[in-house]
Amino acid sequence: MNLVRKIHKWASVIVGVQFLIWLGSGMYFNFMDHTKAAGHTYKVHQHPSLAWNTLALQEPADVLRQYAPSTTLSLIELAQKPYYLLNHQRGLYANFVNKHSLVDARTGLPVTLDVDFARQLASASYNGPGEIVSATLLQPPIADLLKQKNPVWQVNFADEINTSVYVEADSGRIAGHSDDDKRLADFFLKLHFMDYANEGSFNSALMMVFAFIALWLSGTGLVWTIDLALRGQYKIKLFARKTTVKLFDRNQKSLGQVAFSNHKNLLDGLVEHNIILPSTCGGGGTCGRCRIMINQNVKSTAADLQHFSGFELEQGYRLACQHFSDDVEHMTLMDITDAKKYQLELVSSKFLSPFIKELRFTTQSKIPMRYKAGAFMRFFIPKASGCSVPLDVPELLQQDWQHIDRLNYQHGACSRSYSLAGIDDTTNELVFVIKLQSAKNPSVLPGIGSNYLGNLRIGDRVEALGPFEEFYASPGSDKTMVLVGAGSGMAPLKALIEEQLALHRNNKGDKPPRPLHFFYGARNENDVIYVDYFYELAKQYPHFHYYPVLSRPDKGWLGATGYAQHVLALNWQNVVEQGEPEFYLCGPKGLMDDTIRLLRDKGVPESNIAFDEFS
Repeated sequence: MNLVRKIHKWASVIVGVQFLIWLGSGMYFNFMDHTKAAGHTYKVHQHPSLAWNTLALQEPADVLRQYAPSTTLSLIELAQKPYYLLNHQRGLYANFVNKHSLVDARTGLPVTLDVDFARQLASASYNGPGEIVSATLLQPPIADLLKQKNPVWQVNFADEINTSVYVEADSGRIAGHSDDDKRLADFFLKLHFMDYANEGSFNSALMMVFAFIALWLSGTGLVWTIDLALRGQYKIKLFARKTTVKLFDRNQKSLGQVAFSNHKNLLDGLVEHNIILPSTCGGGGTCGRCRIMINQNVKSTAADLQHFSGFELEQGYRLACQHFSDDVEHMTLMDITDAKKYQLELVSSKFLSPFIKELRFTTQSKIPMRYKAGAFMRFFIPKASGCSVPLDVPELLQQDWQHIDRLNYQHGACSRSYSLAGIDDTTNELVFVIKLQSAKNPSVLPGIGSNYLGNLRIGDRVEALGPFEEFYASPGSDKTMVLVGAGSGMAPLKALIEEQLALHRNNKGDKPPRPLHFFYGARNENDVIYVDYFYELAKQYPHFHYYPVLSRPDKGWLGATGYAQHVLALNWQNVVEQGEPEFYLCGPKGLMDDTIRLLRDKGVPESNIAFDEFS
């Protein structure tokens, strides 16, 4: 099933891209001028027909005998003169392969359609303002006339739409007109009919392959839907019912019985009973942390297969976020955290940079929260209305948001995880540093979680689980601590630094302080957050070293430029002079990948690298 899902997703990308092309080209066809798109802007549609004295013309039967073999003979008019058109090889249509010859109907002599004759015929078919600039004999394929299989004269006129008149080289027939308007229409027609090979037809091998992909997409979608239904992944709240499940810890100690609603997965159901399993993905099945043991006969999901071995699956290992209580009688919880569900109230919301906010919350719990620095909390974002531009952007930062369209939208309920940037000791406030993720274009929603939290007003409340401790300083270690981050990756690193400085103050000189090196990257000075705070800490604590780095500095910037990981490489001797350091990383994927690659090249063991990859 995992393979089916992967193929389904890639097939949906291919079909989705072509669907957008269909939509765009279809809109063009609805709004275009059909006369212009046909290339008829300067086309003469009717020629005056002259009456010929047949007694003055050569006898058709004699002409047929003279120019045999011929299949047909017809009297035509070209440039107001009579000609016999003889067909020696007849195609089904005029644009198919045909063999013609022209005979002067008065003299019976053969006529060659040369460049002068072609120019004369093209001029008779053209009523625009342009003059002829060139005439060229072309062999098929003809770019403007993909279905034309016979040689033609291309006669070009100097007008505002670059008109070309095509005269069939052996019959004198006007094969067509083309201009910039028609060429644009032909381009959209090619996109609409997937004629990417320029065959002039939608009955192509590519179209057949695409039809097969679309059929595969429908088939795999149906298989996937049936699989999800059989595994009980579709739940209708109206028909929800309660199921009692016996709970055990990993040592098989009974935790009692709890009632689950069968329209919620087991992970969220446990939360309602204040039992929190670790989960960094919020129930998406990607982190593999919410491990449980249930009846081994319960069908495994694709996420289960990805995170557990065959032996573990046989033992009944499953992910709580992937299963419901319908077919579960007892459940063993492999990892129970000390995390709790909190009601948080916003007490402060301020911009630290154009797109990063500091949010401070208080808990409604009387017991102060305790956690290891680097921990995160999982926020429950309710179904609500959103806005792509914050309501409280200060006047000084308005220009940074001018390029973003104000979009009001609706979003469903979800959950998002954010790292704690610290707890204010004086007020017991929880501090978060959150980047407001904007949309790249109006067709894409901005970050739902960050914009919801960023638009909260003072006094608003939100529910959150935590704290989850997965990224923290090595306990008891006295190795040099190197922290590398950028953007809102500041949050856990700030907490780690404050924790280490507090430990030093509490030690009261009992042992030497642990050296700290903090490399923080931003684009320009407006994007550097807490800069004065860290400069002050560097003055107060000689063992703390602060390296702000700008990738797009202003002219007056006197500090380091480039990227944080590059400045780390330049200062490598400084960070390793007191022994083998430990590294703590948090930031965008590019920074993380580059830094880890640098550390591996320097021979840093994996055990000395910790990272919090929020991207």
